[in-house]
Amino acid sequence: MWTTGIATFGVLYAPQGLLTGIARTYDLTAADASWVVSAATLGLAASILPWALLADRLGRRRTMRIAAICAAVVAVTAPLLPGFAGLLVGRLLLGIALGGIPALAIAYVHEAAPAHRASVAAGAYVAATSVGGLAGRLAAAPIGDLFGWRLSLELLGAAAAALTVVFALLLPATEPHRPVRLRHSASTLARQIVNPRALPFYAIGALAVGALVATFNALGFRLEAPPFLLSATAVSLVFLTYLAGTVTSRSSGWAVHRWGERIPLWVGGGAIVVGALISLAPNLAVIVLGVLLLTAGMFLCHATANSAVARAGGSGRQHAVALYSVAYYCGSSVFGTLGALAWTAGGWGLLVAFIAALGLAIAAATLLVPRR
Repeated sequence: MWTTGIATFGVLYAPQGLLTGIARTYDLTAADASWVVSAATLGLAASILPWALLADRLGRRRTMRIAAICAAVVAVTAPLLPGFAGLLVGRLLLGIALGGIPALAIAYVHEAAPAHRASVAAGAYVAATSVGGLAGRLAAAPIGDLFGWRLSLELLGAAAAALTVVFALLLPATEPHRPVRLRHSASTLARQIVNPRALPFYAIGALAVGALVATFNALGFRLEAPPFLLSATAVSLVFLTYLAGTVTSRSSGWAVHRWGERIPLWVGGGAIVVGALISLAPNLAVIVLGVLLLTAGMFLCHATANSAVARAGGSGRQHAVALYSVAYYCGSSVFGTLGALAWTAGGWGLLVAFIAALGLAIAAATLLVPRR
């Protein structure tokens, strides 16, 4: 699960470290360039429910292995497509291939792990996604500075392909799967769409990831411009703040066990708001501190909500988790692009106002989370 968490999120968000170079190549605005990230997350969001329905027929383990092999093939071929349109098409296809993994991962963990370990295991998987997001972003910019952004994406795609193949080979078996009829799957899915216990978590996931993606979509443009004038490689070091997300993801299971879901979600939403406001400072070190706090808060919210929605789904756990993933990646695409538009229209101040609003919306949605 760690190999696929690292691989999936490494290639999914690696272009954030290359957006300024892509924008220069094709003479794009920050909002236009952000579609390189949004195309992949939209493809992923669109493919999650079909992957979940396929898993009802084939089983989670088998479906995840098929998705992993598809992702390995697309990861090494997509960066070779020519032009900006080709780049977007390749990213869309990559997202579609990757969709079968986050759609099923948390449900698989709850199926494979003992009940008393499931939340901790789910938090560990989310922590791996933060490591992957960090590794992809951290590696992309230096390689791009040396060899160009397209070769950077190709090399990272090859590394991700190797990890997904390892995942497909090593994924442990669970109980034998009994195929589920499509009518029954659709009925279960319809119930989870209106499940009042799961709906707040869908919203929280979309809002939290939107705040993070909006921040990192614009951060390179801010720090590479005056007065900072940092190189893309130097800006990529800011992605080390992802380590804060690794820590909060791993600790989320413990926090939920002690206090329930509401407290970690309020703390995470508050950290997003405070971190965004701190990043208004003109000092680079203070900006990094704000981004670190925002990242920690986002992953605390995500790990908490992702695991909680599996419990809220009951016997329809897989479908609830799939719907959470749809909301999560739609939030990444929509709020990430809206954040880039806010940056283009009003600079960092307008972007911070947008991100703070997302954090406050998380706090409001948490009021709808059932008490434990």
